Amino acid sequence: MIRRLAVLGLLGLTACPFIEIDDDDDIPLPASSGSVQGALTPFQGQSAGVHITRSPLLEEAGARKLSRAVASALASKGVLRTGYPASPLSAQESIITGEVIVRFDEANLPAETVLERVRASGYRAVHKGYISEHLHVIRYEPTGVQAQAGAQSSAPVRALTSAEHSSLVQRLSAIPGVRYAESNLRVKAFSVPNDPLYSRQWHYPNMNLPAAWDITTGDDSMVVAVVDTGIVRHPDLDSRIIPGMDLISDSTNAGDGNGVDTDPTDMGKDTPNGGSSFHGTHVAGTIGAVSNNGLGVSGVTWKGKLQPVRVLGASGGSLADIAAGMNWASGGSVPGVPANTSPARVVNLSLGGTGTAPQSVQDIVNAGVARGSIFVIAAGNENQNATNTFPCNMQNVICVGSVRFNGKRSSFSNYGSPVDVMATGGQTSEDRNGDSYPDGVLSTLPDARNQPGYDWYNGTSMAAPHVAGIVALMLAVNESLTSAQVESILKETADTASQCTEGCGAGLVNAQAAVLRAKGASDPSAPPKLGVSTTQLSFTGNGSQQLTVRNVGGGTLQVSASVAGAQASAVSLSNSTLSIPAYKSVPLTVNVNPGALSNGNYVAQLTLKATTGTGSAEVLVKFRVGASQDKDAVIAFAYKNLLGEWKVDEEGVALVPADSGYSYALELPSRTYYALATIDDDEDGEFFEEGERVGFWRDATELEPIEVKKDQVVKDISFTLVPYRSTEEEPTSTVGQPCTSNAQCGTAGLCVPASEGYPGGYCTQDCLSSGCPAGSKCYFNTAETAAYCFATCTGVGGQGTCRSGYVCYDDGTGGGACDIP
Repeated sequence: MIRRLAVLGLLGLTACPFIEIDDDDDIPLPASSGSVQGALTPFQGQSAGVHITRSPLLEEAGARKLSRAVASALASKGVLRTGYPASPLSAQESIITGEVIVRFDEANLPAETVLERVRASGYRAVHKGYISEHLHVIRYEPTGVQAQAGAQSSAPVRALTSAEHSSLVQRLSAIPGVRYAESNLRVKAFSVPNDPLYSRQWHYPNMNLPAAWDITTGDDSMVVAVVDTGIVRHPDLDSRIIPGMDLISDSTNAGDGNGVDTDPTDMGKDTPNGGSSFHGTHVAGTIGAVSNNGLGVSGVTWKGKLQPVRVLGASGGSLADIAAGMNWASGGSVPGVPANTSPARVVNLSLGGTGTAPQSVQDIVNAGVARGSIFVIAAGNENQNATNTFPCNMQNVICVGSVRFNGKRSSFSNYGSPVDVMATGGQTSEDRNGDSYPDGVLSTLPDARNQPGYDWYNGTSMAAPHVAGIVALMLAVNESLTSAQVESILKETADTASQCTEGCGAGLVNAQAAVLRAKGASDPSAPPKLGVSTTQLSFTGNGSQQLTVRNVGGGTLQVSASVAGAQASAVSLSNSTLSIPAYKSVPLTVNVNPGALSNGNYVAQLTLKATTGTGSAEVLVKFRVGASQDKDAVIAFAYKNLLGEWKVDEEGVALVPADSGYSYALELPSRTYYALATIDDDEDGEFFEEGERVGFWRDATELEPIEVKKDQVVKDISFTLVPYRSTEEEPTSTVGQPCTSNAQCGTAGLCVPASEGYPGGYCTQDCLSSGCPAGSKCYFNTAETAAYCFATCTGVGGQGTCRSGYVCYDDGTGGGACDIP
């Protein structure tokens, strides 16, 4: 997504408690009318299952019932954040239960004084040490005694529960003189991140980031500014945030009771129905979520600082505020505002508007670049030429478009001559790797209960922070690089296979090649080494996908490619041999043609081996045969009447048939609308339920108005429908854990016993027709007929993070999987 300046200023609408069909006689409808046209794209991943065509929904559910269901969803659910079928991980994972970090306003408090202030009835507090003059680590243990060998012991009666731990953190946060309290986390150090949701972040291997992390993970002194909606507290971000600035001058728009101040906290409520996108928090997580801490996701950079600069509020942002934010972030002087004592070398702006860049803002960019800052800009999501998209069309900036999983331009991404490079921004209507989750970008975000969590978004807003992070890695190895030099390196090292006829700049950024070029250390005589962008491809029926095959070393890499398995005849390759220059990549086209295979799920295995140099990789090819035609969708156009009430007219609700390719055309009375659509996937006549596909124009976090005028046609109101997210936590994965029976491996789990050569037993599950839990990936079985989940690991080549008796095998993407020697 991209935050749109021109339209968000119109979104200061107040949520109302209900929506009705507008059949009131005393509120006349507009006499004139226009029309709206577009197409819907429902998510078609493995998790969507096989669908049965049914009769038109309007006749079966009734227009009034549908309208009220749509209304109820808008009014009661707040922002309908979409992107994946179930919440994959709670931020509670990896917390050291009972240990709390407390930040006092006073410096250098004695331990005795601290313990006196943090006493809690029923618990014994222990001062575990200092982190700084203000930060203290406290451990809590339940008080009481227990019998041990007939004697009294002072050992804790029991361990703290998660609920007790959370309660203690809240109680400590409320103590006078305590600025905040937060959970202590368990941290380990590996060159490839051990964050449990890293296995869901397909977007990093696609840009060759694991190979870049072997060179550098960042610089502690590097500052990247996020000029956006501000940020909220999150355990996967907090330790990297430095003081920022709220530069929203209008107190109403700011939503915090004042104008400009030093608190850049995102106050939310920036969507028309009163929901919150927390856009800046998601962007910040991509740049620099705390990595290698055993918690949540990884960021592009593992070191350095994130500086939140808040310029977008409930009604978007003004040009003046955004310009002031760009100026302040890059170290410029803003009268009446405290100076930025930590000017950012990299400034990310995942925002934009339509029009020619004002000279005043161009002057600010020029001055910032002269001071050493580098501006990274999102290209926009209108699927149009970016020539008229600001600030992408400015000089001295790096404008970033978006690609999907297969490296091709995302359907929404702007294009054209202003676009310099592409990065992974996702496409949530797809599941090209078959992990049962839409191919969006996974990053930090509060969940529906405003608790720390993670979510998938897609958009050029998600592509830009990838590049901002890669630029920070480049500067970590060569701090003297100028903006022009960084842009030149990114273009010269990009993967050209992601170029497009519309204009996709130099192609997809190659993080390793860019960092090596920045370092001046690309050694063409180094041994060639094989790498791939993914270990899994997924197809529905016939189709083709491109796999990116890389040489992450020097010299020329020669690779052989072959397909094995009972269904190998259904899979063909564009080449059986590949030749790849040093630090470059080539696309390998994988074709699936099931022929006369009966309906069902199948698997084959693509094996790539280096015939010169080192490395091998196995890529699972999953395909489904016999998927029925999908269900019909329903689109609705909501508006506010003269009394300020949300309404959906019967003429504003329409069936969008699957057999029409989900295209629609609808005549509407002239007024301002907001479009939303849904599919009743469980066929119960209710909408917006768990797992059902929903969508909004322009997307779930950026509800844009649609102006329908007399005798005019509004074209291309097209958007995707993806499974509605759950607020339930995904159970902790058992994959890779010891077992003696299937019951020990959770729902749908399977136990491979020790008798089959797996020491202590090995929990897994079938992943032929579904995805694997977080922290695991899907791989071929030895019989070449099925696929099972294996635990992911770091420390390739030895035991690494695997259990005793197991080895961490290199899977070709920079990560590994635990299996027997």
